[in-house]
Amino acid sequence: MDRHLLYLFAGCLFLFISCNQFNELEEITKVDYQAEYAIPIVNTNIALEDLLEKLDDRTTLVVDPDGLIRLQYSGDVLRQTSADVFANINQTIASVPLIPITEKHQALPFSSPDGLQMDRLDLKAGEFYYTAQNDHPFPVKFSISSQQVTKNGVPMEFSGTIQAYSGSGDKPFFTNLFTPASLKDYKIIPTDDVVYIDYEALDPDGNPVDLSTVFIRIQDLDFYYVEGYLGNQIYEGGRDTIIIDFFDSWTQGDVYFEEPKITVNVENSFGIPTRSVFEVFNVFTVRNEILPIQSTLIDEGIDFPYPTLSEKGQVKEGNFVFTKENSNIDLVLGSGPIAVDYEVNALTNPDQLTEIRGFITDSSYYNVRLDVDLPLYGQASSFIARDTFELDFSTFGKVSAAEFKMVTDNGLPLSVDIQGYFMNEKGIIIDSLLQTQERVIAAAPVNAEGEVTSPSQEVKYIDIPEDRFKNLQSAKRLLLIAAFSTVNDGSVSVKVLKDQSTDIRMGAILKVKNE
Repeated sequence: MDRHLLYLFAGCLFLFISCNQFNELEEITKVDYQAEYAIPIVNTNIALEDLLEKLDDRTTLVVDPDGLIRLQYSGDVLRQTSADVFANINQTIASVPLIPITEKHQALPFSSPDGLQMDRLDLKAGEFYYTAQNDHPFPVKFSISSQQVTKNGVPMEFSGTIQAYSGSGDKPFFTNLFTPASLKDYKIIPTDDVVYIDYEALDPDGNPVDLSTVFIRIQDLDFYYVEGYLGNQIYEGGRDTIIIDFFDSWTQGDVYFEEPKITVNVENSFGIPTRSVFEVFNVFTVRNEILPIQSTLIDEGIDFPYPTLSEKGQVKEGNFVFTKENSNIDLVLGSGPIAVDYEVNALTNPDQLTEIRGFITDSSYYNVRLDVDLPLYGQASSFIARDTFELDFSTFGKVSAAEFKMVTDNGLPLSVDIQGYFMNEKGIIIDSLLQTQERVIAAAPVNAEGEVTSPSQEVKYIDIPEDRFKNLQSAKRLLLIAAFSTVNDGSVSVKVLKDQSTDIRMGAILKVKNE
């Protein structure tokens, strides 16, 4: 806001400098006389909404039904998919490279120390390896299977014959080490967190025998769907920074937003109880401070909405709002914020209630996005901004002095004091625009609700006599400083509405000398 009002004042001066009527002065016949010319420079109506729309693409301008203007800044979407969760499950199942099968009906644990308990797994990919050696002097018919691992309702089973052992050398073996079996489209249904692997070895007469060496290996699992108690795990959601450009030209002063908000927006299709973990939640200020946002919502975490087992395929949405009632954001966002830095992770099954069974699909995800909302309702006290503008007085050859008159009818609850400094090409100040910083726009009065009741008028004269005007011929830049305050120098909270505007009329009396 401040930067664009600076541009407005500078623009008035530039209109004066570049006015077409000066070109006509150059055509005056050279005779000795002095004359004065009164010329209009600008007559315009400036709505604050129009100025705010010129903010950069990171800022969204929102107008409430009552006309209150809000500046909104949104972060990038922090997205977490099922890939990391599935990777953790795969790591649990395939944590042992080789599993020795020492019993003909052996349990494979489908749980983990962190509490992972699975009721169903629909496999998108995976590899199953087996190896069996025969140490008997007769051939053996071998099979390995699981009634709980099925494809289209048919249990998984692999079988073959292992040749007799001669008594010396390597023992014959049966293996698929180089051509592992694909587990794609298999379904695993554990019983009490256990899947049983069965093997059978028969001699030529059909009698069961034992084998001294049987191994299996399961690896590279991927899933369409997993159901159960899926553990108490932290999953990283990512880190982002929201840039706030409102204070780009700030140098000093204070702004207090009466009702700022930070909203955490969540989309979630993970069918698991999940809670936020704020690893980082800070505000960077124009004073180079890093201020932490504090709230019980941060300390205790925010529970994400999630679909239940009967709501598979649904995406649950929710938002959680930080306000001055439940956090300190009115203080940290009133300290000249230039950025909000945050990192939000997710903790699954935060209360570790194993009776709550959840699910994840290969398309499950959650998104977290933060929005910062700064309503133009609050207070400003000596909010000082500055900017530098290039000047060109080359068209002023016949002008020896000038007097400016500016009349403002202000419908904004915002006063503006300005001072400017003319600098030469070396950056040395050669003169000031005014003797001291002066008010050029008076704030409109407001009622108890902070709404403008009537516009205020201010008339300002700026006289540049001949000796000063001559000195300004070498000016190349103007350093313009503006101090913004709300009513009563920032002691009253005010509302800036869409239909509020300022009428500015500016003219000049030019003294022209021809020699």
